[in-house]
Amino acid sequence: MNSSGTECSRTGMIRAHIIPRGFARDITSSQSHNLKITASSVSKTNHGVYDSQLLCETCDNFLGEYDRYALDVFRRFPTEAVIFDDNTFVMRNVDGDKLAKFVLSVLWRASVTDRPEFKKVRLGVYEAAAREVIFESKSVASMPEYQLMVSLYRAPPGQSDDFATHLYTSPVMGMGVDGLNIWHFALHGFKILAKLDRRPFPSFLRPHILNGNDRMAGCVMNYEDGTEHRDTLDMAAADLARKSAKQKS
Repeated sequence: MNSSGTECSRTGMIRAHIIPRGFARDITSSQSHNLKITASSVSKTNHGVYDSQLLCETCDNFLGEYDRYALDVFRRFPTEAVIFDDNTFVMRNVDGDKLAKFVLSVLWRASVTDRPEFKKVRLGVYEAAAREVIFESKSVASMPEYQLMVSLYRAPPGQSDDFATHLYTSPVMGMGVDGLNIWHFALHGFKILAKLDRRPFPSFLRPHILNGNDRMAGCVMNYEDGTEHRDTLDMAAADLARKSAKQKS
C-alpha cells in the first residue's frame, strides 16, 4: 500500500508486525521472553507475529508513525492520566484521531494478512475504507461507521498494577451495547473497543469516543471481567489438556 491508499508497487517487502513490536518489547522488558498462546499451541516469541509479504519498508514506516504515537500515549498514561473514584479516567492533550488511525491500522493489518493467528479478523466491506483512512487519502470523519473507545484494565487481586500492560490479544468481533458490532482486544493495559457499524454508539457513551477528541476518557474495569481473560483461560485449559493427553500416550 502507499500514502494514497492504493496498492503499492514497490518491491522489497519487510517483516511487518501485525501488533507493532514496540508493544511486545514492553512486555519483554519484564521477562526473558514472550509467549504466543493460541487455542492449538503455546510457543515462545520475541516480538510477536509478523508477515513478510504485507508491507514494503516505506508503507510500514508510514503506519509506524501511528504505532509510535500510540505507544507514547500508553506509556505516558500512568503519570498524566487522572483516575476518579467513580472508576472513570481522563488523559488530556491526546490526538484522538491519530489514536483512532492506529487502532484501525492494526485491524486492517490483521484483516489483510495471511497469518493463521488472525484468520478470523476480516473487515469485509470496511476494508477499503480503512485502507484509505490509514494511508491518509481520507479523514477519520469520512468513515462514521468507525468509532473508537478504550477502557482501562484493573489488575486482579495479588497482581502488580501493571499486570495487564504485559499482555496483548488478537482482535475478536463481539456484540456490544445495543447489539453493535465491535472489534475488541487487549493492548498495553487497555481494552480496545472499535465499532464498525453504521449505527452510532448511544449518546451517553459519546464523551468517551476518541474520534475527533483531544482527550482519552473511559471506564476502569476488572481484568477478570473482560472477554480477553476468559479467552486466555480457555486457551490455557486447552494447553493443559494437550499436555495431559501427551503424557498418557
